[in-house]
Amino acid sequence: MTLTQILGFLLIFTVCPILGGLPLIAWITYVLTRHNLAQVGTGNISVSAAFYHGGNLVGVLAVLSEAAKGIAAVLLARHFFPSESAWELIALIMLVLGRYWIGKGAGTTNVTWGVLWHDPILALLVFLIGGISFTIFRNPKHGKRVILVLFPVILALLHPQDYSRIVIATSLSLLLAWIYQKIPDDLDLPSGEAQAESKKVFHFFQGDSAVISLDTKLDPKKVGQKAATLSQLKRSGYSV
Repeated sequence: MTLTQILGFLLIFTVCPILGGLPLIAWITYVLTRHNLAQVGTGNISVSAAFYHGGNLVGVLAVLSEAAKGIAAVLLARHFFPSESAWELIALIMLVLGRYWIGKGAGTTNVTWGVLWHDPILALLVFLIGGISFTIFRNPKHGKRVILVLFPVILALLHPQDYSRIVIATSLSLLLAWIYQKIPDDLDLPSGEAQAESKKVFHFFQGDSAVISLDTKLDPKKVGQKAATLSQLKRSGYSV
């Protein structure tokens, strides 16, 4: 490993987590709406939270800020390791770790745009097949799982000899899957309380999960005490 690559190694493992942790979404939302995302809704500092609590303008700016992080991480790795594309995925992993540990988010937008910059064909195939799956099943959680599986699988099909990339891509998918289990999903919030201008978009991405049934256990923090009580009564056998 050359001195330049050693410098790149150090930057990837220090700058990328810090970059991921920068609360750009929180700053944008607060400046434009005076909403503190950490204190509303699920408490997530995420793109979907920006759309939900801030509206379309805030949401779009949030997407752009997180997309820039993902692209920057890939370009940083590419600068120091131009012939070793696996480092670009390592940079995304470090970015996601910083996004989760410091920024309290999953880093989905970071990875989406980072992978698009890393390998456009791979990204387009994953999003195309994943998009078809979401259209059919209309379930965002199922859609996330499908994409996390498709990512390393399609990469392996496109680059069957690039074992390091396959392993690192699998690790990135597993990391995101683990993070999804650790943080609440903003898409579980009631779409009716979203900003008026972004309700349709938010409702679309909620899919069929936006339809809440009293047959399931409901969280009063998400749906209100009345709905949660009615759900409990119905599940206890009472006619509601």
